[in-house]
Amino acid sequence: MKKLFLLVAVLFLPVFVSSYCYATDHIGRRHHKSRLQQKKAGEGIKLSGKLEDGIRVIEVKASRYKFDPDPIVVKLGEKVRLVVTSVDVAHGIAIQEFNVKLSISAGKTERIEFVADKQGRFHAYCSVYCGPGHGRMQGILKVVED
Repeated sequence: MKKLFLLVAVLFLPVFVSSYCYATDHIGRRHHKSRLQQKKAGEGIKLSGKLEDGIRVIEVKASRYKFDPDPIVVKLGEKVRLVVTSVDVAHGIAIQEFNVKLSISAGKTERIEFVADKQGRFHAYCSVYCGPGHGRMQGILKVVED
C-alpha cells in the first residue's frame, strides 16, 4: 500500500507543481499586460526633467559607466534640452535618430537641444572613450505619446 501511495504521489506531484506554476505565471502576465496597457494610454508615465518656457529640460549626469536618469522619457513633439554634466572623466552622449552628439570634458556641463519628433525607444550611448567599461555605457530615450 505504501508503494502504491508513493507511486501515485511521484506521478502526480510534477503535474500539480507545473499546473500551479502555469496558473501563477499566467496571472502575473495578465497583471503585467494591464500595467503596460495603462502606460500606453498615457497613465502612470513619469516624464523626465521639467518644462521651462515650453522646453523639456533634463539634467543628465554622465559617470563611469552610466547615465542618470535612465531611461530619459519625453513626450512626442516636445523640444528637449539635455543639460549633461560629466562627473568624473570626459564622456559623451549620442542619440543617432535625433542627431545628438555631444562631448563633455571632465567636471564640465554642456547642453544640446532637439525635437522629439519620432515615437519609440532610442539607443543612447557614450561617444567619448571613458575607460574599460565604455562599451557598456548606454541608456534609453523613450518618446511617448500624450
